[in-house]
Amino acid sequence: MKLHSLLDEDLVLPRLEARDRDGILREMSAVLEARNRAVFGGLMGRLQKREELGTTAIGQGVAIPHCRTKGLKSPALLLGLSKEGVHFEAMDGKLSHVFFLLVSPEDNPGAGLRLLAAIAALTRESRTLATKLLKAATAADVLKTLRAEEEKGRG
Repeated sequence: MKLHSLLDEDLVLPRLEARDRDGILREMSAVLEARNRAVFGGLMGRLQKREELGTTAIGQGVAIPHCRTKGLKSPALLLGLSKEGVHFEAMDGKLSHVFFLLVSPEDNPGAGLRLLAAIAALTRESRTLATKLLKAATAADVLKTLRAEEEKGRG
């Protein structure tokens, strides 16, 4: 499954304002909660609990905060960008600039695992993914760039 197919312009935040991990999680989870409070209510707490288990930053400027929730039929994805970067405790010691927030159905964890794997693979294949996404000025440009990167290596 292509990541860009799960996103629309309302699910892309080209200029995150937060400057720390909890701020990023709060800012991004608020977007999903506003869409459906019944499903995404309490998302911030679930994301923080997941981060306590270990960082979701995978390096190369990318982090994938994620969790599962009840009442969701298919995974929800949100993409946020921080030009300044945020310390997310990445293994490579670098700041994270690109955040793929992934919420998976509690009763179908496999769907979320496939998306986590797809994001990790894209990050490995496109070592300049973060740089390219950060150059995009608008949500539409971000989606266009993401689509191009996905199609480049997997045609």
